[in-house]
Amino acid sequence: MNFKCKTYACDEIITINNVKELSEYLTVNCVKSFMRFSRSDFYFNLYDNLFRDIRCKNNYRYIFSSAYDIVMDAYCFLYSHLGKRLNDITKASKYGVLKEMTILSGCMFILSKHIRQDFFSYHCKDIDICRKSDLRINDIYDYSEQEWLKVDETIEKLELNENERKTLDCLLDGKSLSETARTISCGVSTVFDRRAKLQEKYLSLMHN
Repeated sequence: MNFKCKTYACDEIITINNVKELSEYLTVNCVKSFMRFSRSDFYFNLYDNLFRDIRCKNNYRYIFSSAYDIVMDAYCFLYSHLGKRLNDITKASKYGVLKEMTILSGCMFILSKHIRQDFFSYHCKDIDICRKSDLRINDIYDYSEQEWLKVDETIEKLELNENERKTLDCLLDGKSLSETARTISCGVSTVFDRRAKLQEKYLSLMHN
């Protein structure tokens, strides 16, 4: 499965019209770079989910995978540099130190960090956050009222605290990690950790 889109040069100007496609383009290429150095199924599943998300993004009933959260990280970073070129110099935090680098390098570092964090969670927390989805382009889910009642019952059994409940509400609304962080006023890494804990609680409930 090959992803095809417009190719961008290093001196491309970031505009409101191209920032989303540019974010997708850089994310796909970042994932491909990981695929070249590792044969792990994680990266291939991540690429497949990302490809599907991009293909279906204009379908308002499509359910995005967690792979598109990586695109949103790139989008937030690039959006803060509208009107500049990819090879312009900016300052970004790298391993806790503010360093000068090009906007392109800063964006790729953020993407790589997110992907490595997901990869670590995939292998070390026994939670398959990037399991290959059976969802296809034309699949549409319509849940009945009875099915949503079952969802509410399951959530009550999880015994979530207030912060976990707020995070879950945002994720159920289809918000990305970045959007959730802005909504509940916390860091993206905090949302990532809370989502992992929610997954652990759910898996524990299902196995009991």
